[in-house]
Amino acid sequence: MSTNLKKQIKNLPRISNIIKEYNLSAKKKLSQNFILDLNITDKIIRACGDMQHIDIIEIGPGPGALTRSIIANGAKRIIAIEKDKRFIEALKSLKDISKDKLIIKNEDALNIEFKKIFIKYNISNAYIISNLPYSISTKLLLKWLPIPHEISKLTLMFQKEVAERIVAKPGTKKYGRLSVLTGLMTNAKIIMHIPAKSFKPKPKIDSSVVEFKPKNKKEFLFKIEILEEITKILFNKRRKQVKSSLKTFGDPILLCEKINIDPSCRAEQITLESFEKLAIEITNYRQL
Repeated sequence: MSTNLKKQIKNLPRISNIIKEYNLSAKKKLSQNFILDLNITDKIIRACGDMQHIDIIEIGPGPGALTRSIIANGAKRIIAIEKDKRFIEALKSLKDISKDKLIIKNEDALNIEFKKIFIKYNISNAYIISNLPYSISTKLLLKWLPIPHEISKLTLMFQKEVAERIVAKPGTKKYGRLSVLTGLMTNAKIIMHIPAKSFKPKPKIDSSVVEFKPKNKKEFLFKIEILEEITKILFNKRRKQVKSSLKTFGDPILLCEKINIDPSCRAEQITLESFEKLAIEITNYRQL
């Protein structure tokens, strides 16, 4: 990126001043929490690595703190998707100095068809980056699984307890549906924690940034919706033995024998590999 563009970004009004100028009070119903400290957003974006030849899809840029850091880190192009139209005008100064690098779309990320975005902007290698609204963070993550071929990495902010559930291992209390769905389809890791005091308004708990990379599998041998159904049923009854929960899918003892698990174990004791075998088995059975 040119030194001139970096200088222009640095000379923009502070994020706190942008919020005041455009009267951008955070909406509780949209789970809006802004990061004002650009040192923190810079740290997050540096952790994403080199972006020179990468398109970035940012969800919920808000007043643009993370967006500034993405541009300053030399991203090839940024497509910012913002549901709240109040922020569109506030982002205009950033769009003006970055010219064609920043594309702003006033749309809801939960409803947008990303395939259309990929086609329209000729995207073949992109990152999704977001300080996700807490109320829809899990919904958005599940919407992006399995990660599309056009996306090589997700870097997303969650409440710390949600992030810990995502990366939890079998046999632990935090291991659950999210752990299995993300664990089978991605390599996920927490790359940093962000204290609650870094946000405005200040949330009740800390946040964590999680990096997801797609697993090197050309095609999954199970139907994603079946894996979702299995994990939902088993973890909704996590204190019950799996032989009880698996009745929904057929002969529970036979299923346990086929995937080599103890019928008396609980959902949190089933490994990712066994969940995958179970999903494949039930997928094949339903296709008969």
